[in-house]
Amino acid sequence: MNLASALLLALASLFSNDRVAVFDGELPQAAPRAHDAVVVDLASRTAKFVPQGTPVAAPARALVIELLAPPVGPLANPDPAHLRDAFDRPGIEKLLDNDRVTVWRYTWLPGQRTPLHFHARDTVVVFTADGVLESITPDGKTVNNPHSFGLAKFSPRGRVHQEELVQGAASAVMVELK
Repeated sequence: MNLASALLLALASLFSNDRVAVFDGELPQAAPRAHDAVVVDLASRTAKFVPQGTPVAAPARALVIELLAPPVGPLANPDPAHLRDAFDRPGIEKLLDNDRVTVWRYTWLPGQRTPLHFHARDTVVVFTADGVLESITPDGKTVNNPHSFGLAKFSPRGRVHQEELVQGAASAVMVELK
C-alpha cells in the first residue's frame, strides 16, 4: 500500500492498523471491496462475511471490518493446563466461522467474572451496549474499560485476563481474526 492509499484509508476509517480497517456502515460501500470484510449489524447483533470483490450492503447501523492482511495463525497457549482459550467461553454464541474469521456474540452479566483466559488471536470487539468492563490480569492488576454502543476496539493477541461488568451493560460481537 502506498502512502496516499494509506492516508485515505486512515481518514475514512474509524481506525486501522496492518490487520484491519473499521468503517462506519453509513459511509458509501457500493464499490466492490478490495479485501474480505465482515459487516456487524449493531441493531440485530449479527454479522455476515463479504468476500473480496463483492459490494457491501450494510444496514444503517453497522460497522464494516475490512480484513487487510492474510491470516497469521494463533499464538500457542502459554499454560494450557491452567488457562482456557478466550473463545469458546460459557454463555458465548458462535455466529460464523470460516478460514478468515470466527465471529462470536457475548453478553457479560453483573457479578459474573469470566474465567481467566488467553487470547490466541487478534480480535475486533464491537460493543452493543453502554457500560464499564473491568479487566483483571493474573497478578491482580485491574483496568476499567468504558465502552458504548457502536464502539469498536482492536484487542491484540497474547492477552491473559478476566473480565467483569462493573457498571451499566455489556454485550459485543467479537470478530476473531485468523
